[in-house]
Amino acid sequence: MLDLEAWNDLIPGVNWTGWKKMLTDADDKEILAAPRLNTQTGRPLASDSFLNRLERTLGRQLRPLPVGRPKKEKSETRERRK
Repeated sequence: MLDLEAWNDLIPGVNWTGWKKMLTDADDKEILAAPRLNTQTGRPLASDSFLNRLERTLGRQLRPLPVGRPKKEKSETRERRK
């Protein structure tokens, strides 16, 4: 599945057999869950402090918003009923 010779040609000096073992171990399913989820959603995988800095620097939100429509405030609902 993984062509270690091709990877070794691209980046020589890396222990690719260690990577293969890490990716194929059954215990690594939990470890690989977060990178897979973030890859599927397109969200960065980083700590909260790093995401805060990125959001400030880029001037945009990188974390997902809560799912669903925002809840109405009670005062808005009462005014519309009158």
